Amino acid sequence: MASSFLPSKSLFVVAFSLLAFRLTTAWPSINQQPLASPPWANDHGHNELFIPTPDHIIPGKKPLHFDQKRHYYEQHHNDAVHATYKRAPCPALNTLANRGFIPRSGKNITYENLAQAARDVYNFGDDNIMVVLVPAFALHPNATHIDLDQFADEKVQHAINCPAAPTRLDRDIGNNIDLNTTLLDSLLAFSKDGETLTLEDMAEHHHLRHNQSRAESKSWQFGNSDATCALAQYTNLVGVLGRNGKHGLLTLYVEDVKKFYLQEDLPDAYQRRELPYYAIEATSLIDRMTHHIGFQILRPFPPGDHDGRDIEPLQAAYEKKPGCVD
Repeated sequence: MASSFLPSKSLFVVAFSLLAFRLTTAWPSINQQPLASPPWANDHGHNELFIPTPDHIIPGKKPLHFDQKRHYYEQHHNDAVHATYKRAPCPALNTLANRGFIPRSGKNITYENLAQAARDVYNFGDDNIMVVLVPAFALHPNATHIDLDQFADEKVQHAINCPAAPTRLDRDIGNNIDLNTTLLDSLLAFSKDGETLTLEDMAEHHHLRHNQSRAESKSWQFGNSDATCALAQYTNLVGVLGRNGKHGLLTLYVEDVKKFYLQEDLPDAYQRRELPYYAIEATSLIDRMTHHIGFQILRPFPPGDHDGRDIEPLQAAYEKKPGCVD
């Protein structure tokens, strides 16, 4: 269910302070040198606030209106040979390119263009945007622009590209950019009612992906930051695509997920959030998934988080017989 919590200005500052601490403790590759302050960080743009009124207290969703002639749909795939088009392992970013909210080529994109497009189309929270773009900037130093396939290159592994993704193979196993339709079919099959995907459905699919990747990877590790990254790919679907339905204000429908992944386009019934999708909401959804599986993510991420540890058990809590203990 959508949160009706409205962050105050002071709490928003605290959230960004915590985010900065998280970024400087999560990834050793970034910690080797002070985290650079992106030149675009305070350039322009921010999430608009949701201000409740007596007649409209709980934030919901509204239709997204945009210039259809300018932002027409045209799908392209990652061209690893001729580099005519670049695409990311993320359908949300590819949708922005397919619709022309960022360069359709997927190349030479400014960070501020990416950030503003994520706000305009998804109302993605500024803190969640920074979780992705700050590491991307730090791991591709001296680059004021980025290509979409750089969100999957070797530099960002275990940072913003993570193991056990819902619909992509791990980089050391195979193609980690293009959609794997077998994995997508597997995800959709976890819907217990054939119509929607609950957090519990997706937690169970994630656990399957975790065990698959663990068995196949030659360099497996799944620390707290890896778990956060992997699970966020599911919870972001709920936060961005979820709409009013049988499970509340953020019901995730199979038909929406299918179009989002296969066509990399906005679902037909897509509506934009009124309240930005901040990290505090994403974290609460992630914690619901880990609770169903039976483990907990430590925050801030502890030292040595990338030392090869695996914080997720091979057997999930929901798989154990009643009365069974470790």
